[in-house]
Amino acid sequence: MIKKLCIGLLFAVMTSVALAQDSFIVSDVRVKGLQRISAGSIFNYLPIKVGDQFDPTMSADLIRELYKTGFFKNIELNTDGTAIIVEVIEYPSIATIEFAGNKLIKEEALREALSNNDFIEGRVFQPNVLEQVKQELKRQYLNQGKYNAQVGTEVTDLPRNRVKVKLHVKEGPTAKIQNINIIGNKYFSDEMLLDEFELSDSVPFWKFWGKEDQYSKEKVSGDLESLRSFYQDQGFLDFQITSNQVSISPQKDGIFLTINVEEGERYTVSQFVLNGRLVVPEDELLPYVFIAPGRTYSRKDVDNTVEVISDRLAEEGYSYAQVVPVPDIDREARTVAFSINIKPGRRVYVRRIDIIGNDLTNDSVIRREMRQTEGGAFSPSRVNRSKIRLQRLSFFDEVEIETNPVAGRDDQVDLQVIVKERPTGSFLFGLGYSGDNGALVQASISQANLFGTGNQLNFNVQRSSFVEAVTLQYTNPYYTKSGISRTIGLSGRSIDSAAANTSEYITETLGLNVRYLFPINENNSFSLGAGLERIDLETTVFTVSNIREFIDENPENDLITLSTAFVHDTRDSLLYPTAGNEFRVSLDATAPGSDLEYYRVNVDASTYFPFTQRAALKLAADIGYGDGYGDTDELPFFKNYFAGGSRTVRGYEARSLGPRDDSVNQDPLGGSKRVLLNASLLLPVGGDSLDKRLQLFVDAGQVYGPEESFDSSEIRVTAGVGFNWISPVGPLSISYSIPLNEEEGDEIEKFQFSVGQLIQ
Repeated sequence: MIKKLCIGLLFAVMTSVALAQDSFIVSDVRVKGLQRISAGSIFNYLPIKVGDQFDPTMSADLIRELYKTGFFKNIELNTDGTAIIVEVIEYPSIATIEFAGNKLIKEEALREALSNNDFIEGRVFQPNVLEQVKQELKRQYLNQGKYNAQVGTEVTDLPRNRVKVKLHVKEGPTAKIQNINIIGNKYFSDEMLLDEFELSDSVPFWKFWGKEDQYSKEKVSGDLESLRSFYQDQGFLDFQITSNQVSISPQKDGIFLTINVEEGERYTVSQFVLNGRLVVPEDELLPYVFIAPGRTYSRKDVDNTVEVISDRLAEEGYSYAQVVPVPDIDREARTVAFSINIKPGRRVYVRRIDIIGNDLTNDSVIRREMRQTEGGAFSPSRVNRSKIRLQRLSFFDEVEIETNPVAGRDDQVDLQVIVKERPTGSFLFGLGYSGDNGALVQASISQANLFGTGNQLNFNVQRSSFVEAVTLQYTNPYYTKSGISRTIGLSGRSIDSAAANTSEYITETLGLNVRYLFPINENNSFSLGAGLERIDLETTVFTVSNIREFIDENPENDLITLSTAFVHDTRDSLLYPTAGNEFRVSLDATAPGSDLEYYRVNVDASTYFPFTQRAALKLAADIGYGDGYGDTDELPFFKNYFAGGSRTVRGYEARSLGPRDDSVNQDPLGGSKRVLLNASLLLPVGGDSLDKRLQLFVDAGQVYGPEESFDSSEIRVTAGVGFNWISPVGPLSISYSIPLNEEEGDEIEKFQFSVGQLIQ
């Protein structure tokens, strides 16, 4: 570029000598050689125009100004009488930029580096800028420990004065950390300090995939900050990192890192006081203070104190409160006192709540779930709880709540609730299959958000190899304004257990029930239900003797059913939870005076530990116990618990675990006690939606008869992988599992799948 500029200036000087010595008034300015750049753009850069006085000595300045544009690789200036002729040769434009060989740094990041140097497709190609781009890419690779990285360029001419630029990258190996040396530490050993580092100079052989020994400038910065935090959390208020040096081996494949530190002295807290306008009583704030006289100073404790006090003030509407810890250091006594200054500012209120995206759902259905109200003091926890309640409705694929300050007001905000609705109604007629129930034909009409009111209506008819059922259920989740829910259900069911891999009998049931759900608070509720049920029992030619005797004594049974349950539920979603827990204890029984008197108690619990935004670990347990009372000696056989199959212990055939009858085939009989355990790693599959999840699971469980006691050695354990998907034809679940402690006689079914039911 400089060489060409010098040549241009020399040409201008020669031209000025050759031109007439007298100046003249410019009558015209013409530009020749333009291909992409308009003449108007050139005129904007020229410091002379028609009507100006032109002196031949001005040629060098004119050419210099045009070269500054960066558009041209050659410029000549001539005169034709009183007209100025500018002849140019343009630089080509960049048609395409391609990359080859880059693996560590993705193409998007490389293009961003090029963009920062104004080297992008469509812009003028300048060789000197390309050289700058090469150096920038090398710098990025150096920051990632690629000291042998090479960047080559290939420029190909294209028609219409364009070029194709291809950048060839040879990344080479990442330099490995050979040694990390910390100098100046007295209180803590090198090993203890290096445990705080992400980088390491020794990676165990079994962690062959690890990258802890691969140098990165960003990792070094992070590790130095971790070291600083460690010391300050241990009381070393004056700790400093005086220097750090990075040395490279001659082969550029090894890194030697030296860190020089000054530890200083350890400080303790002498006292603290709360100052400022205490809008929350001091005795309520004191439990949030993690620093106390006599304790070793810790920056983490100070930061936590600021955070929790700020959160507490935000709950009172002071969302922009300032909590500033001011230290008073006594270096002789090696103590530090804190004055925690609180400036709550103005209380913030919610002016308006706008709802967007609810084409079907009524505004009132969404607003009744909001725990943050219009006109109320703004509370982050109430906003977050509102979001969780909306997610738990299962009406929406996505729920977001945005907080927008009101222009010109520092004490008001608007909330914008943005929902993306999912289909909540369906008419389904088709075939399904479950490993537990076999093939089935079903027709159903389901609306979880009836006419946008939030009410639920379900009508289902199904027929499988052993069951025929009709159910009608209607739920009003806000039967009262206080949130009491009412569900009314009518059902009819006929079961021929001969096709269900269990002891053979036939039941026909007709029932009517009503259930009320009473919220206690945000996370707790209890329910009460009652109903009438008629159960007719029949034998088959293969019914075993003890069941036959029971049926002969109780062929027709009129029952008054009662139910109650207590539920503690903090899950963030009902369909696809990733955080929170659920605890449920329930009792189902018949009222005294019913033809059969029995009860069943169930306790089940599950908890979710999120380890990314969308993945979680689930732990769950389910324990059930049933028995008869009054004139009924034990739990009726048709109310027995079963285990095995896709919804209990995968890897075993449906209902195959536990006691068996004394028939020739020794069919499963079920039992009055059941234990189920589960641990699952829940991983979303594809995209941001949670409608597909992969499970890595361990199931365990067993069923025990009335005369049997719990025996942990009898529990069967399986491990496997599963896949759940809410498909267009309904929930689909697939699993493959392997029994870990099977015994002779166990019925194994490693591959299981079902359509129409979601296996969490």
